Formats: sequence, C-alpha cells, structure tokens
Amino acid sequence: MMTFTYRFYLLVLPTLTGLSALGQEPTSTVPFTKVLTDGGWPMGVLGLLSLFGTFMVIYFFFTLRLNVLMPKAFRQAAESIAEIRDVEALYQACRDDKSSGASIIGSAARLMMENPNAEYIAVRDVIEDEGSRQSNALWQKIQYLMDIAVAAPMVGLLGTVLGMIQAFVGLQEDFGTVKPIALASGVSQALVTTAGGLIIGIAAMLFYSYFRGHVNRLVTRLEEECNTILHRFIFNRKSAAE
Repeated sequence: MMTFTYRFYLLVLPTLTGLSALGQEPTSTVPFTKVLTDGGWPMGVLGLLSLFGTFMVIYFFFTLRLNVLMPKAFRQAAESIAEIRDVEALYQACRDDKSSGASIIGSAARLMMENPNAEYIAVRDVIEDEGSRQSNALWQKIQYLMDIAVAAPMVGLLGTVLGMIQAFVGLQEDFGTVKPIALASGVSQALVTTAGGLIIGIAAMLFYSYFRGHVNRLVTRLEEECNTILHRFIFNRKSAAE
C-alpha cells in the first residue's frame, strides 16, 4: 500500500505543479534584440529586405502619382500650345520636361515635325508604343516588391533548415545527456526565421497588390490626358487646314 501511494504521488504531483504554473503570469519577456540574435545571419538578410521594401513603399507613395507622371504645369502648357497648333513649341516643351507624359506626347510631336501630313492613325500608333514603354517602366518598379515577397520566405526557409541542422547536430554531440539548450537554440532559429520571412513576404505581397491596381489606374489616366492634348492639337490642325 505504501508503495502504491508513493508511486501515485510521483505521477500526480508533477502534473499538478505544471497545471498550477500555467495559471501564473510570466515574470519576464524575451527582448526583441535577443529574438534577432537567435535568428542568426538569415535574420540579418531579412532585415535588409525589410528595409529595402520599406524604402520602396515610401518611394512609390511619393512618385506614383499623376502629378509626377504628368505635372499640372506641363499639362496646362501643352494644352495652350495645342490651341495655337505650334508643333515645334510642343516638342520643345516635351523635351524640357522629363515626365512620362512628356515622353509620350513628345514622341507624337516629333513624328508630326518630321512628317507634317502624318495621319491620326500613325500618331496614335506612336503614342501607344511610347505609352507601352512608360507603362512597362512603372511595372518594372513595383516588381521589386514582388521579388521581396518571393525571396523573404525562401530566406526564412533557409534559416529554418540551418536551425534544424544546428539542433540535430547539438543533439548528436550531447546524446545521452540532458542539455535542452543545445536543442532549443537551433529550434529557436528555425521558428524565428520562418516567422520573419513570412511576415516580410506577406507585407510585400499586400503592398504589391495595392500598387498593381494603383499603376493600372495611373496608366489609364495618363493615356486619357495624353489623348486629350493630342486630339485637340490634331483636330485643331485639321480645322485650320480646312
């Protein structure tokens, strides 16, 4: 009877002690710097990707705007020149401005300078070709966010593999002894890098989705503004010729 009671306490008391510990609040928290340190060098790579992605997002918020792609001052000047049908002045105004809208209108103005009798279809084709180049340049910019969204989880996965290798190597060296620190260090690196890679990748993917729709709207607005100016110029020229 005494033996049975002794064995019962040996089984039950550790369980009761563990359950009581669950209700207690932790007395300390792990510092964020320690989390980064536990992640190893893959966390450094993820940190660089995070900084680069943050810089690109801020840069896109300031540059991917209609007033940057086609400034209001240039638009008003081009409309005024279109009213007087001065193709040389329009071409010079486009050369002085380095915006995407100026490049599109400038390509059409150059064609009309070289061929004063150019048809509207030829001018439209030139506008579409230059518009496609400017649109591709915008898409190439935001593609960097997609690259980060793909690369960050891969770096996190690499950190996971390295962490598990470190954990099993430590377990192999300390086989037969109870040293959980050797195992916990590798597992910690694996979990930290996985979480970091997923967080950065998901954030980059969300921003890429937002800017993808934003670029589509910008390209549509840019085409409308360029077509409005060139329609005014071409049809005024035809009216004057008649």
